[in-house]
Amino acid sequence: MIKISHILGTAIAAVTLVFTFSVTSKADTKPAAIDPVTVYQSRDDGSGFLNGKSYGALSPRVIQLKHQAKTSDNGKLLMTFEQVITNNAGKTGHPVFPIYESDDSGAHWNQVGQVAETNNKGWGKLNCPQLYELPQTIGDMTKGTIVVAGDATPNDRSATDLELDKSTDGGKTWTYESTIAKAGGNFLNGDPVWEPYLMVYDNKLVCYYSDERDSSGLPAKSQAIVHQTTTDGKTWSPIVFNANPTKLTNKDQRPGMPIVTQMSNGEWVMTYEQFGGGSSGAKFSKDPLNFDQSDPGPAITSGGAPYITTLNNGELAFNNNGNGGKVFIFKDKDSLLKGTGSSDATFKSQTGQAYNRQLLPLANGMLLIANGGQTWDKNNAIKVETLDVGDTTQQGKVVVHYVDENGKQIKPDDTTTVGTIGTKYDVTDKTKSSITGYQLKGVTQGQNNLAGNFGADPIEITVTYTTSNSGSGSTVTPPASSSSSSSSSSAVTSSSSSSTEASSSSNVTESSSSTTTPEASTTKKVTPFKIIAKKALYRYNSTTFSKANRIKGYAKKSITKAPVFKVVGTAKSANGALRYQLSDGSYVTAKAGYTVKLYLTKNVKALKVINAKGTWTYKTTKATKKNAVKHLKKGTIVKTKKIVKSGSTTKYQLTNGYYITGSRQYVKAQF
Repeated sequence: MIKISHILGTAIAAVTLVFTFSVTSKADTKPAAIDPVTVYQSRDDGSGFLNGKSYGALSPRVIQLKHQAKTSDNGKLLMTFEQVITNNAGKTGHPVFPIYESDDSGAHWNQVGQVAETNNKGWGKLNCPQLYELPQTIGDMTKGTIVVAGDATPNDRSATDLELDKSTDGGKTWTYESTIAKAGGNFLNGDPVWEPYLMVYDNKLVCYYSDERDSSGLPAKSQAIVHQTTTDGKTWSPIVFNANPTKLTNKDQRPGMPIVTQMSNGEWVMTYEQFGGGSSGAKFSKDPLNFDQSDPGPAITSGGAPYITTLNNGELAFNNNGNGGKVFIFKDKDSLLKGTGSSDATFKSQTGQAYNRQLLPLANGMLLIANGGQTWDKNNAIKVETLDVGDTTQQGKVVVHYVDENGKQIKPDDTTTVGTIGTKYDVTDKTKSSITGYQLKGVTQGQNNLAGNFGADPIEITVTYTTSNSGSGSTVTPPASSSSSSSSSSAVTSSSSSSTEASSSSNVTESSSSTTTPEASTTKKVTPFKIIAKKALYRYNSTTFSKANRIKGYAKKSITKAPVFKVVGTAKSANGALRYQLSDGSYVTAKAGYTVKLYLTKNVKALKVINAKGTWTYKTTKATKKNAVKHLKKGTIVKTKKIVKSGSTTKYQLTNGYYITGSRQYVKAQF
């Protein structure tokens, strides 16, 4: 649809996760489809809507929470939209972005908050709100923080600030975070910026938007699609062009309304308005930060306001302001390139077509449609409905760890608590298990999450025990300098300093070669062994390596502080890449250079102590306090006689007959 003067009603939807841990179990049943529900009804009080707008609400955007520290909030839906106030209300007030919540997959809604303008006195929040839940920490915004990007303007629309606000309490209260871009009047030919879309990629928060500011030498109303990134939420990079009207080969003077999602082949697609809404096109790239600004890509269908999203099963769902409100399903890129006339499946919605209509795949396998009506509908209603388009459910799990007071695993992790994201779990009874030889101390991590709702990230609970024969209730251990290198058998066994999230693009390199193709092989069990991360890497939910399947990132660290993982199996991805399966069921790359075995495996002439804490020599291969002989400081070099395998570890017998650990985190080979 061609944009109408004085009307901007678009915001970009949040595609927060694709290809997540999403398998439909036999026990799973989808809920019934929700018939259209009215969330908000606009009303003209007789004075007309502010600035002559012909509508009172537009462009709804909905997200489903999946990364909440307060796990009972996982699964909730949050909605915002452009809410236009009347002229009477505008005499003393300013518009806001209202926040509505649903805890039953969209059947019922309540307003829980609002985003008001606080950075510019006398301004309001006018249009283009884009909600997003951070899947990882960005600057001072922790994982699970909810952000909204949208235009702030004075009531006369004489200027535009594209701003970022954040909420840490589930959308109830909001604070200003930063200004992404400053621009001119918030109307066509006013040099505005609008239509933002948010996502995290390569440890950066990315904001795509339509930019009308620099149209020198171009016809009136020309605009570009650009993006900016931030690593701290405060400072934004210079703009990068994604579609540039001065370079587009088809001379499209008004590309706009960008939506970006990752396809099942690992590539990224951006759908956008071509020719000001004359058609809906698509651009493709292996790097979402590097779309060819001069390539218009093919047209998918006629009409504007396109919206595309990736379903839990990897297929694509698409609609735009045309085609009678239908929803089109495409199995892959090749199918999408054929356009809406050759879609793999077509579904008709009850709410009908609308300007800037959103599609949101829910964790329960249903597709939610958020409809705000057309720009010419005076008293618009914001409505939602759900459709069953054949999608799968999205699963989460709870992991209970059983350890002694030194963090050593004393019982296999319990990973049996699995369910659809947003549904309830309770592992209270699992944290009261009896273990022979140990006394229960209590839950030492995750006490507040013993019951809650499944999320996209594994919910970690740690239960600690003491040895029952210690008298004082504490465990007798050998000197800490060597015990930490050989005792723990959990998936990540190094000190807490090694479990920091990877924080910059230079730190994380594994994801650049990852794939998002379906699973292609089964896991082969191996005799367990431990590995150290030599480079920055991620743990993943499956052999399918994609941004959405990441569990946690690990920054590159010195070998003495690097994270340690226990390998229990190997598997291959669909394209043949070798993976290690860890003891908690997750996967890391087995690509050469990324990891190395924790213990040295060859005979050497001497060893050099490299750990700042030093290490100990022992009378036997058993590293116990009773057997400890001498503490060796960092830098000490000792001569060796032979290597000895001790269980899953290696020790070296020294020329004096004593033994020392073969852990690479404590010693270095001297050939």
